[in-house]
Amino acid sequence: MILLLFATEPEAGPFLEGASWERENIGGKPMFRGVPGGKQAEVVVSGMGQVNTAQALTAYLELRTRPDFIIMGGCAGAFAGKGIAVGDVCFAAEEIYADTGIHSPEGFLGLEKTGIPLLEAKDAKYYNRFPVQDISYKIAGLKFPFKIFSGPFATVSAVSGTETSAAGIEGTWNPMCENMEGAAAAHVSLMYEIPFAEVRGISNMAGDRDRARWDIPKACADCAAVIKELMEKI
Repeated sequence: MILLLFATEPEAGPFLEGASWERENIGGKPMFRGVPGGKQAEVVVSGMGQVNTAQALTAYLELRTRPDFIIMGGCAGAFAGKGIAVGDVCFAAEEIYADTGIHSPEGFLGLEKTGIPLLEAKDAKYYNRFPVQDISYKIAGLKFPFKIFSGPFATVSAVSGTETSAAGIEGTWNPMCENMEGAAAAHVSLMYEIPFAEVRGISNMAGDRDRARWDIPKACADCAAVIKELMEKI
């Protein structure tokens, strides 16, 4: 069974379309049960941000049958200079807690400078960077009317609202795109030792607050199209 995790119902909506779902609540959050494309799946809508994501995922893993795989979907803002456009889809190769650390005279420093990891598991220490399974290879050869990318994602509590803030995150971590939930989901998945992947449609460019150039519905629809193809291959 596959668990799908989305932050908001608009992000989950395109994936839920075209299949029959039973709705209930888990941990105070909406959950949908169904068999899209013949594959048993459950969808949890966590709410925006890291705390909501960690709470919803932990509640699910404590109260429901252990899933075989967790996929997080949704939208994100891409960083300039990487050839990514609004409407493209990105797979995470790793997740980074991009604004967890120290503001210093030398610039932003990650948690490795403190020597205190966020997680120790199986003799490994995890500071800002958490592993994610890049499963983009599973759709290699499929044709989409948008481009597919893979690379590191940055999770932030405050998204880039200026070119300066976007440049700061990009200069420190060199991520492909930014979101507000992924690192928390990767973190909890690692704690429970469940394979985790993340797929996001690009709704905007990081640092650009001109909503006229955003396209959240397309980003969510493109993300859903990719996840539906993945469901048949996991």
